[in-house]
Amino acid sequence: MSFYTTEEQMYELFSRAGEIKKIIMGLDKNSKTPCGFCFVLYYSREDTEDAVKYISGTMLDDRPIRVDFDWGFEEGRQWGRGRSGGQVRDEYRTDYDPDIL
Repeated sequence: MSFYTTEEQMYELFSRAGEIKKIIMGLDKNSKTPCGFCFVLYYSREDTEDAVKYISGTMLDDRPIRVDFDWGFEEGRQWGRGRSGGQVRDEYRTDYDPDIL
């Protein structure tokens, strides 16, 4: 997702799949700014499955949203894990999107 996407935008999009329990925005470990991911927690597994099925691939802020199942949020997972404090994957990419740097 875009570094400029807000929690409110994520709530609006993901609430289409069901009742949201909590949204945790991913933050750059060093600067504490958004770094392109978030956790969306639903009350039911069915709503989670609907989000993966129907929201993945949706465009938001001119970027496709990728929705995956996750083993669950624990404190500390909201921080980017790359050397720069951001996303691990971005440090190995060669096709950088200048809008997210």
